[in-house]
Amino acid sequence: MTTASRQAESSANAMLGALLQGMMRGASVRAEHTQVIEGQPALRPDVIITDSQRSPVVLEAEYTPARSVEREAVERLGLPVVGDTRVIGAAIALRYPEDLESATDVAEALKSARSEYCVHYKDGGRFPASGWISGGVSDLADLIRLVSVSESEVDAATDILEQGIDRAVAVLDDVGRLRPRITQEIERLLGMPDPAAARRMACAIIANALIFHERIAGMRADADVQPLNLLWGSAADNPRSKISAAWDEILRINYWAIFAIARDIINQLPAHYAAQILDRLRDTAESVNAGGAMFAHDLTGRIFQRLIADRKYLATFYTRPESAALLARLAVAKLNGVDWADAAAIGKLRVADFTCGTGALLSAVYEQFAGRHERAGGDSASLHKAMMEDALYGCDVMPSAIHISGATLSGIQPGVGFDLSRLYAMPYGRQADGSIQIGSLELLRSSSVMTLFNMNDPAR
Repeated sequence: MTTASRQAESSANAMLGALLQGMMRGASVRAEHTQVIEGQPALRPDVIITDSQRSPVVLEAEYTPARSVEREAVERLGLPVVGDTRVIGAAIALRYPEDLESATDVAEALKSARSEYCVHYKDGGRFPASGWISGGVSDLADLIRLVSVSESEVDAATDILEQGIDRAVAVLDDVGRLRPRITQEIERLLGMPDPAAARRMACAIIANALIFHERIAGMRADADVQPLNLLWGSAADNPRSKISAAWDEILRINYWAIFAIARDIINQLPAHYAAQILDRLRDTAESVNAGGAMFAHDLTGRIFQRLIADRKYLATFYTRPESAALLARLAVAKLNGVDWADAAAIGKLRVADFTCGTGALLSAVYEQFAGRHERAGGDSASLHKAMMEDALYGCDVMPSAIHISGATLSGIQPGVGFDLSRLYAMPYGRQADGSIQIGSLELLRSSSVMTLFNMNDPAR
């Protein structure tokens, strides 16, 4: 009787790395490599995944029962990776199914195998708290994308951003006391009748625009977007006119949801107060960007979600990212017959959220589309133009919410341009002509709604 040869774990790891690389186009996936850990050139992680926009993730794998796999995964946490500024913040321990060891074709067997895995974090956490998750290679690719976003970086960026916003709000409070009509106009621009909430959101919007400005500086070949430090001269200079002019230039590209409201807010302010606010928030933007957190494409929405978790910034409730991710995954799983390898076919899909808030649901669906496209061998950057121009529709009665949605969605591929967007600030309440509008419900009787991005282009 002939018995199948036993597959070495190193062979399974190499095949797993190759499969993951095909599903994670923007990342570098290395299996069974040495010379990848700083100061420990002989150390050979089973699989290590790095990405310029995310934290490194290591994966340690063994055949079931895999008695030492969790210990080895935990030992990799906190190690510095060659060529990366971040350390390993998450390690996945994986148990291959027993029958994989005797498979004739390990690559084919892995494609259909259900492995078990768990995640260990640098802060000592484990997910799940007990037991194991079961899934295929595509599920594992999804998990890697999720855990490569460092929660500690999100927390640090959120703390910096909130502190900077609070310092800027103190200036705007002075404006409110001395020149109340100016802050009343800002409340009108934002569609927020609560003065305190409107001032906080105004400063959050300016801060976000400055952060995004830094992200796209030098990135676009079709525009000369200078870094913030080149727009500030001496301490005596007033930066408002330079920032306003720079944002006018950026608006010629697009990014209306991010920069139009921010520009209008600073142009409402007297020069002296605008300078104080911009100086404080420029320092905040540079500190956030220096920490690296904003280079992960989905962090804008996540940071704003943290800021509004206690209703302080928008004074209302919005979908949590975790809930949005679950809903998006369940909904997209029901889309049958989509060729996920075909960017044009994906661009023909239509997704709408008629009370989009911070864009959590739209962003989560985009993430699902991009992930499925990458796992089918595509480049998610090729989806961006169609996603922004045709596929994603979002409406809200608050321009401030549209700002956050636009920033989150635009930030997924900040270097990819688009001509217009399907994000709409809906009329609500009594209008100038005396009529009463009720937000997205107006779509039931009229399709003539104007977009925030291009005020001359009615929605289809």
